[in-house]
Amino acid sequence: MKPTGIRLFSSIFILVGGLIVFFGLKTMKTASDSTHWPTAAGKVTSSSVISEHGDKGGITYKAEVLYEYHANGQTQLSNEVAYGSYGSSNPSHAQNTVNQYPKGKKVTVHYFPADPTKAVLEPGISSQAFFLPGFGSVFFLVGCAVFYFAPKITQRQTTPEVPTPTKPDPKIG
Repeated sequence: MKPTGIRLFSSIFILVGGLIVFFGLKTMKTASDSTHWPTAAGKVTSSSVISEHGDKGGITYKAEVLYEYHANGQTQLSNEVAYGSYGSSNPSHAQNTVNQYPKGKKVTVHYFPADPTKAVLEPGISSQAFFLPGFGSVFFLVGCAVFYFAPKITQRQTTPEVPTPTKPDPKIG
């Protein structure tokens, strides 16, 4: 592959990695801000483990916790437990969340004052919130390394070896 093709390919990694980092950090900022949001009394209306089948046959489990609360004079609904929480191939994490928030449980809801439909039960940055920025950083750094080193590697591979001159054999000539 030519250096320009490799650089184009690595640029895609850099772009995708940068976008993943951006959205991951944006989620972390929202999570951090949620610790200062107003609170409202709420109630869990449903709580269950849901499973999603992937294209390659894998199963992802996620806790689906729906709760209602009153904010700005209206009843609101949300299902966000913590910012940055994702599904897992292990159902135990989702089951633990469902056990922590069973149907009918009274909860404290932290809601965004400018848009009370955005709410969370566990404010702040959870350990899972670091996944997207970390994953995106790997993409970004691999793309940068390939972008930088690819021309040097391809140049070494395409530079022809110059044969070293040898002295003529006096017996032959």
